[in-house]
Amino acid sequence: MPSPSPSTAELLLDVLELTALSATSTRQLTADLRDRHEGACGLGARLKGGLDILEAEGFVEPTTHLGRRLYRATALGLQTLEERGRYPNGATVLFTDLVGSTALIGAHGEAEAHALRLRHFALLRAAVVRHGGREVKGLGDGLMIVFRAAGPAVACAAEMQRSVKADEDGLGLRVGLHIGPLLREDEDFHGTTVIVAARLCDRAESGQVLLSGDVREAAGAAAAAAEFVGDLELKGLERPMPTYALP
Repeated sequence: MPSPSPSTAELLLDVLELTALSATSTRQLTADLRDRHEGACGLGARLKGGLDILEAEGFVEPTTHLGRRLYRATALGLQTLEERGRYPNGATVLFTDLVGSTALIGAHGEAEAHALRLRHFALLRAAVVRHGGREVKGLGDGLMIVFRAAGPAVACAAEMQRSVKADEDGLGLRVGLHIGPLLREDEDFHGTTVIVAARLCDRAESGQVLLSGDVREAAGAAAAAAEFVGDLELKGLERPMPTYALP
């Protein structure tokens, strides 16, 4: 039996939630809305009007990648979701770290080292966009990224390592991922989930992606080949974290 069509207010909140942690195309938004409201009619047409409203009110912002127009929630949009109890309870957090960055200047000089860093982060950000992540902030030698789902996060991490390994500059990269609830402050995120992802990144070796057991379980096929490396003691956590590495 077809589900009733969502009200305009419900539709707008749905769109905000779907764009909260990733830049998303209208095509993907339409597919996600149809999954949520199976059998409801006219969602594609209503989505266009809803995006116009959200953009005009400053709740979403458009961006363009490879000729595609994408949308993501702004800080105001995230605040609105949270006030209405609709902010996603969990997300996958990904941290990266450039290995040996301090040695770059000594080996190449400041100007060339800066160019190498820019190239490195361009490769990482290209993977983030392709897999629908949201860059939260740069951390000097790394990035903090959030994803709505674990599968795309794991796929992004794997692509990051492939891109860096294939790059002629030969810079090292380590990555850590964890999934769970987030605490938001403006456009930044905090809490245990963030801490665990950062600690796993710190423990990874150059060229390695470490993910928590929760990420491996949630990611399904994307992490099926991940190998158990042990229950790691992570600073600040009471219990060891079951940890896996992508091959």
